[in-house]
Amino acid sequence: MTSHIATVARKEFEDAGRSKLLWSLIGLLVGLVAVGYVAIWYTADDITAAEVLSFLGVPLQVILPVAALIAGYMAVVGERRSGSVKLLLGLPPNRTDVVFGKLLGRTAVVGVAIGLAFLVSLVLGAVLFGSVPFLEWLGFAAVSLLFGTTFVGLAVGVSAAVSTRGKSMAIVVGLYMVLIALWELLTAGPYYLIYDESVPVEAETWYLVLEQFNPIFAYTNLANTVVEGSIFPFQFQYGLQSMEAYQMTPAERYPGDAPFYLQDWFGIVVLVVWAVVPVAIGYYRFQRADL
Repeated sequence: MTSHIATVARKEFEDAGRSKLLWSLIGLLVGLVAVGYVAIWYTADDITAAEVLSFLGVPLQVILPVAALIAGYMAVVGERRSGSVKLLLGLPPNRTDVVFGKLLGRTAVVGVAIGLAFLVSLVLGAVLFGSVPFLEWLGFAAVSLLFGTTFVGLAVGVSAAVSTRGKSMAIVVGLYMVLIALWELLTAGPYYLIYDESVPVEAETWYLVLEQFNPIFAYTNLANTVVEGSIFPFQFQYGLQSMEAYQMTPAERYPGDAPFYLQDWFGIVVLVVWAVVPVAIGYYRFQRADL
């Protein structure tokens, strides 16, 4: 059977490219990178391009997940709501082509956003700071692309799994709020109830595993392995841990040699899981949906 994933992906890339909101977010991301580089060059002394590169972690964490979710949350359910999915499936593409073609097309849009942001950083790094740490820049770009793909996969998976726009929006917004605003309450809160104390630096292993499993936390851990400086996770903090703990990775908080699932590189596995599992669930439900 011939695959039409590439055909669907091209159509999705073109359709997503017509979203004014999405391009506004991409423009905001690129603009923040440009303004940030110029501001750092103007105000900071004796700073290198390698150190400035870590600044990208802030706008990428803030804007990239939102752009990815907007790009993906209507990918499949929008076709179902309009009825165009029946017409699409009446043509050569089948349901597999639809899901994975939309995933590929929407990921390409987010990839363009990441590429533009890093291209601006590359040019401004060379112009303003005189050099570019190319290997670090390339590694950071690759990690960021995986981060963006994670949220596209999450959104497309949800979109394929549900039947209405409202459900898709509610789920992706709810998951985003859990990751950004509620993660510490949902993890450190039970820790306090169980052990009757705030989370110490050397916390129980199960808690460190939960910390590592947040894709935002996994992304910053990975990014910190390839860039100079420190990139801190963009998450709400409620003071349920010591201040020292907020600045440490799970591997650093583990007494002794940390197991592999607490190492920084394991963040790659975490991001892949967050991308693949929602798509697998959405694909399964879409294959069996009565359209």
